[in-house]
Amino acid sequence: MSQCSDILKHIQTHGSITPLEANRLYNCLACHSRIAELRARGHNIITNMITTPSGKQVGSYSLNAPQVVH
Repeated sequence: MSQCSDILKHIQTHGSITPLEANRLYNCLACHSRIAELRARGHNIITNMITTPSGKQVGSYSLNAPQVVH
């Protein structure tokens, strides 16, 4: 599997991924680049900034749920 496929599957299964998780799980040092590739392929991925326990702010990537119109 490619890093893009691994990251997309992780997001679909677990809801989100951080660069640290992408590095640790999939040996991906450029998570932001893989996310950009997924976006270019049409995946609606959003970035939420989260604060780690050490106080550092990092991006957490997740799929943007489609809006349901009634």
